[in-house]
Amino acid sequence: MAKKLKSVILFSEWKRSLVRLSLEQKGMLLDALLDYPDKGDPAFDDPLLDTVWLFIGNTLSENERKYEETSKKRSEAGKRGNKKRWGATDDIANIANATDDIANIAISKSKSISKSTDTKVSDSNSAEALPPTPKSRFSPPDVETVKSYFAEKGGTEAQAIRFHAYYESNGWKVGRNPMKNWKAAASGWISRDRDEAKKANAPRNRAFMASRPAEEAENAKNFLADAARRRPLKKQ
Repeated sequence: MAKKLKSVILFSEWKRSLVRLSLEQKGMLLDALLDYPDKGDPAFDDPLLDTVWLFIGNTLSENERKYEETSKKRSEAGKRGNKKRWGATDDIANIANATDDIANIAISKSKSISKSTDTKVSDSNSAEALPPTPKSRFSPPDVETVKSYFAEKGGTEAQAIRFHAYYESNGWKVGRNPMKNWKAAASGWISRDRDEAKKANAPRNRAFMASRPAEEAENAKNFLADAARRRPLKKQ
């Protein structure tokens, strides 16, 4: 079902039609524009307002029609994309039916256990008869959920946006395999960013001098300090 338009766009071309209206008439016209999404075309007692609205109403109707068509196309495209990415809706229906079957088996076994004289044997048979519960399908988070999780773990909003954009673009896969736990991937993402930031901010020159013997480092300093004095003089 297409979304209903909840706003009104004002067009500059209407200005020519409003020049001869009084402030009171313009105010009534503005009220009608604001009520249009919920009430539709107004009924004016003023013939001049009716004439002006005939022009404005046609523009609004055409804009609303285009909006509904665009919303419908986007909705259908989203359904096709979800079906292609996460599987057909028949799979979801099959999982729901399997869950109902499990519930029915459990109820049936519960009744048979209550009629049995040996409770332990009945419990064992019931456990063996129940099929395993189907695993829940991975559902990718939206960007706001990712932002909230990154903030909770000490990450930034920029990191959350990059994380969501990266995995949204590759279909939420880790390597070639589908992702199973996006929070674990997000924690690893934050840790790697911190490690890279530490490496980038590490004082390289200080680490280089510290790695050399003290006497050699001191000689290197003297060598650099005397460089100007050792430079040969230009011939005059």
